[in-house]
Amino acid sequence: MRRQLVLATLLIAASVETARAGDPGDAGALFLRVGFGARASAMGEAFVAVAEDASSIYWNPGAMAAVLGTNVTLAHTEYFATMRLEQASVTHETDWGTIGFMFTGLYMDEMDRYEDTPSAYPLGTFGAYDVAVSAAYARYLVPNLAAGISIKPVYERIDELSASGIAVDIGLYHVAKIQGVKLAAVATNVGPPMKFEEEEFALPRAVKVGGSYEREIAALDGRVLVTLDGVFPNDGEVREHIGAEYSYRRLLALRAGYKVNYDAQDATFGAGFTWHEITVDYAFLPSEKLGDNHRIGLGFSF
Repeated sequence: MRRQLVLATLLIAASVETARAGDPGDAGALFLRVGFGARASAMGEAFVAVAEDASSIYWNPGAMAAVLGTNVTLAHTEYFATMRLEQASVTHETDWGTIGFMFTGLYMDEMDRYEDTPSAYPLGTFGAYDVAVSAAYARYLVPNLAAGISIKPVYERIDELSASGIAVDIGLYHVAKIQGVKLAAVATNVGPPMKFEEEEFALPRAVKVGGSYEREIAALDGRVLVTLDGVFPNDGEVREHIGAEYSYRRLLALRAGYKVNYDAQDATFGAGFTWHEITVDYAFLPSEKLGDNHRIGLGFSF
């Protein structure tokens, strides 16, 4: 188990160096960076150290080990312009670890096709879409420390052109001895470059490190959760994500977050409602440059 821990740590450390090596605009397949789930989106996507549902496959496969029983998470996003994002994931706890599967699909409305020269009449229409499917596994290496891995084939298509590749996420998740504190780190989208015909591009790699603190507050009749993530992408500057959540009797939750060092994103807001094993979440991501973004999530646990 110590060898597994050392290997996962070295892979994440190596990914930090490669994540710093790129220039802005170098990476492709950027749909892989669109966050999963309305809850995480409402909290500024500061979610690496938060593991309570099947979206942990996306945020940190190591955190899957903390998701009990069987959990299903569904998410729908009315994205910018005519794009729609559909996401679904499931995790299942076993005696030898936690397994999980995830689907991500970004779809766009049909667009008019034109010749290279200006014309008022389109020649027809064409479509574009991106798809990724993940298989993940996580387990505790030692008490309070878990590691996980997610392997995901990636496919992109624009009209008659397509590109395919494979990406790997590797994560660590630690429940600290200080009550309410969790720490985590993950390397995302590690893999060889993809190619559209002769044009090659890197996967949108990133290393994320984060922590969370959760505390029951009797005066508020609920609990408060605060989170902080640092993100090191391979094609830009370091970014910070900050999130907070207040949950009233684990029934109603109010959330807010902030993204630092983004051109078109900053504050985020949202709410959630839980009844028995069903959770409904909503996130609102305002943006003057790209337009407002709404996300809806649905979760089941059994």
